[in-house]
Amino acid sequence: MMRIGEKLGRYFSLVSLSSVLLITVLSNIGMNVFFTTYLRSAQESDDQAIAEYTRELLSEDGLLDEQDLMSIEHYAFTMKAEVILEDEEKKVILSTREPVDENGNIDDRVNYMDPETFSYREYSYGEERTIIIGRSKSIFSASPDRNFLLTINFIYLVSAVMSLFIGMLLKNKIKGNFLRPIYAIQDNAKRIEEGKYQLVEDVDSDTMELDELAGSIRKMAIRLENQEELRKRLTADIAHELRTPLSTVNSHLEAFIDGVWEPTPDRLMLLQDEIRRLTSLIKDLGDLSYMESGQARLVMKKINLSELTADIMEGFEPLFLADDKTIHADFCEDVFVFGDADRLNQVLVNIISNALKYTDQGSTVAVTLRKRKEQAELIIKDDGIGIDEKDLPYIFERFYRSDLSRNRSTGGKGIGLTIVKSLVEAHKGTIRVESGRGKGTTVTIALPLYSTSL
Repeated sequence: MMRIGEKLGRYFSLVSLSSVLLITVLSNIGMNVFFTTYLRSAQESDDQAIAEYTRELLSEDGLLDEQDLMSIEHYAFTMKAEVILEDEEKKVILSTREPVDENGNIDDRVNYMDPETFSYREYSYGEERTIIIGRSKSIFSASPDRNFLLTINFIYLVSAVMSLFIGMLLKNKIKGNFLRPIYAIQDNAKRIEEGKYQLVEDVDSDTMELDELAGSIRKMAIRLENQEELRKRLTADIAHELRTPLSTVNSHLEAFIDGVWEPTPDRLMLLQDEIRRLTSLIKDLGDLSYMESGQARLVMKKINLSELTADIMEGFEPLFLADDKTIHADFCEDVFVFGDADRLNQVLVNIISNALKYTDQGSTVAVTLRKRKEQAELIIKDDGIGIDEKDLPYIFERFYRSDLSRNRSTGGKGIGLTIVKSLVEAHKGTIRVESGRGKGTTVTIALPLYSTSL
């Protein structure tokens, strides 16, 4: 196991070395293929020039004297070529090389040729006269060419060493610019692991992915801190929800046992109400656990959401009239969704009940149902006490109740909206709440419209 800085250094060095090595190999291949072709073409042009020069000397007086042969030999030497001249009788009259076999036939061209080392081309320079020009098979056999090749490879070697050196220098710079945010993110993760959410720091990075990761870590810390606070609050709320009815039941039973009170029907009914309250709380907790486990089975079928909502509102009208409140409907007809009627009924009853609880006398709750794109959109809007903006992110948390709704006369058990959210999401829908202190509350539920493909 090694640190990321060491790994980056190794990778950077490996990439630099591999790049220089690849360039060296490809360049050598390029020289041997393309540069060799170029040199061969240049040599062929030089060979033709030697042949043309020989023709010019021959055309001056129709023969080649000793001076002409010396000129041809010198010209061939400047061209770095081997030359063999034959007369019209195919006898060798000039060779820039000594014969291979001194006792052999000095008139035979073969005695002056070395096919293993040289390649030869033949040209005519007069009627039935031939000039044979030889070139080394190795294009880099000449000293300048070899020096050129060695110089190029030496340059590549120096480049490789310099690349490695520069890579080592750049590694520290990369470590500073690239790794510093990573180490800062790592430190933040350790603080989260230790539960020190307040110590998580902002991390600045000019790398998009690292910036997004740092932002996610920061949000996770805030979320975990809030969850920790919610957990503590949850414990207190559960204790509160259980303590009150249990204390009531216990005090009544003690009074009955001590003979202070008679167990009258009214007092027994009060005990029964408290037990029902406990039973309802346990049932809701069970329902919530069942919903969040992903094992809830919904009886899905085609539902006329317009009729379902209208029936629910009709049942609520006496309650609104009794509190001097109004419920107003604005429906599209025949809005069909695919869902569980009982569960959707539970969702709407919960939302409308909250609207009834937290609106003042003389207020109006408006229920709107409409089609929007491929969704059915149900909007329940009231002008009641509203929800503080700081509480909005947590209203779907179990047992969470805002400070404006914590009194027992209106406040429920604090898990109704949690169940509502789970049911809506089980129907592949979404729920959104907009509110503000004293500004009323708007709940928007979006469900997929019924499709024959379902």
